[in-house]
Amino acid sequence: MENHSLTFDQRLDTEFLESLYEDDIEHAMTVFSEFLKMAPAMMNEIDESYESGIVESFRQKVHKLKPVFSFVGLTYLTEKAEILEKKCKEVSQLYDISPLYKELKYHYSKDFPIIENETKRLKEQLN
Repeated sequence: MENHSLTFDQRLDTEFLESLYEDDIEHAMTVFSEFLKMAPAMMNEIDESYESGIVESFRQKVHKLKPVFSFVGLTYLTEKAEILEKKCKEVSQLYDISPLYKELKYHYSKDFPIIENETKRLKEQLN
């Protein structure tokens, strides 16, 4: 394999990503591609769980998705998910954490295209 220098979109946590993947473009591309496949379904599960109103189920779904954000450089979303998960233990109704949930969803939606573009760019670097 050729030695390519791995760089990432500056809107992502580039320092974390560079330490995680070093110069392994193939591994980064695989993980980014998996994120694109898995994250929408996981977010949909979170949405459905939120609509059901069951706090513990919602917390568990957020917990599952939380670390996945970091693997694509969205470490600040990992932090937001961590806060949301912790707040679930302090409330009896999901309505009480609605602003945190809406903020997570907003940033996820806003940043998903960045991950799509990075995945395409990584694939192009491999070819």
